[in-house]
Amino acid sequence: MLSQIIKTGASSRMLVSSRAILPVVQLLNTRRLLSITNNGFLLQKKSDKSSKQTKSILTDDLLTKAGIDIDDPSLSTKKEPTSEKGEETEGSEDGKDAPGNTTKKTKKARKTSTEIKRERYSNWFYIFSFSGLAGYGLYMTRDWEENEPQELKVKVANGYTASLMYGRFKARFNSIFTYFQEPPFPDLLPPPPPAPYQRPLTLVLSLEDLLVHSEWSQKHGWRTAKRPGVDYFLGYLSQYYEIVLFSSNYMMYSEKIAEKLDPLHAFISYNLYKEHCVYKDHVHIKDLSKLNRDVNKVIIIDTDPNSYKLQPENAIPMQPWTGENDDKLIQLIPFLEYLATQQVSDVKPILNSFNDKNNIPIEFNERAAKLKSKFVEEQKKKAQGNWAISLLGVSSSPAGSKFPLDLIREEGEKNYVTFMKLIEEEKEKMRIQQEKMSGQTFTLKDYVEGNIPTPEQQMEQQAKLQQEVDAIYEEKKKEEAKNK
Repeated sequence: MLSQIIKTGASSRMLVSSRAILPVVQLLNTRRLLSITNNGFLLQKKSDKSSKQTKSILTDDLLTKAGIDIDDPSLSTKKEPTSEKGEETEGSEDGKDAPGNTTKKTKKARKTSTEIKRERYSNWFYIFSFSGLAGYGLYMTRDWEENEPQELKVKVANGYTASLMYGRFKARFNSIFTYFQEPPFPDLLPPPPPAPYQRPLTLVLSLEDLLVHSEWSQKHGWRTAKRPGVDYFLGYLSQYYEIVLFSSNYMMYSEKIAEKLDPLHAFISYNLYKEHCVYKDHVHIKDLSKLNRDVNKVIIIDTDPNSYKLQPENAIPMQPWTGENDDKLIQLIPFLEYLATQQVSDVKPILNSFNDKNNIPIEFNERAAKLKSKFVEEQKKKAQGNWAISLLGVSSSPAGSKFPLDLIREEGEKNYVTFMKLIEEEKEKMRIQQEKMSGQTFTLKDYVEGNIPTPEQQMEQQAKLQQEVDAIYEEKKKEEAKNK
């Protein structure tokens, strides 16, 4: 019984003690958790602080050698503190200024060896460039030389004063730009032939929108149409004029068209292009004074007024041809034929005598009709005065009683027919010659082995070939005559 009471008391004391100890244990557990949390927080702070102090093994030198731009702001994750003036500063390793350090140093951009070499080479380039320009500028101030244009020498004299040196420099510097504005040669045409073979006048014709017209379409591309009467116009007037074709376009575009107009170069004496124009006031001008011909004996027919703005007195303007069927070129032939057969020393007064240069054919026909009627009346009066001769039945009209312009036209037509026969013969001979020479070719092996004939042998072969071509052509003419 006593033992039960003792056990019961002990258990009750244990129960009481366990109930009393439980809050204490809970308090201790709470304090332990708080201490762990605090220790973890402190450890984290220490680790953050130590991470700031640690350095990466990828140093700036290694990154630079690897080709990485370390100064690229997009690759930088560290923000440098800035001073009041906005300059980046370089602090201590932990991001704070060292104690007692009151000065702030600006961060210098790091340069690679390639950038340093590039800067060095560029500096040398600038030095040599400026030195060369300065030397060339000083060279342009020298005295005039014999081969320089006389027009430059007249403006500024020789001497080494400041004003004269500047004047020579300015004149030479301006002449550099005029080089690109002037034609490539001072004389665009060679000297004229001797008097027996020289044409009395020179006729300059535009190509675009006067003799031909070019159009572009999506279906056909570029197509060029030849104006009606062009062949007759060129062939007929070539007996009176030295015809010069002056295109308003560049040579690379107009040369093939000019070759098709006159493949034998029988009508057109010379071809000129846009490269031979004078560039002035933002337009290309066909300067007739550059043709190496007497300007008083030169006529230009063009559709663009800017083309002849330097010599408008020598021009016959025409409206641009757009592809329609007309005969305006043929209408010009009587006037141009009359002008070339009158031994004119200056064409400008005759051209300027017309009220409207655009209607020269009409006005000329009116003048010619008046002259012809007057000529007929004079011939009638002469016939009436010789009544005694008329009674005997003898004609009183002289051999040249026809109107002079009609006689000129008849003679011109005969010459044109004869000339065109010669052209056709030459075309046929050229065709036969091309057929005969088609098999005569030289290979690279012939050039290397020296199997090419000498110039004398080539001349002999050419003469024999020409004789063969003439013989073949004569036989062909005889056969055609027999067939007729």
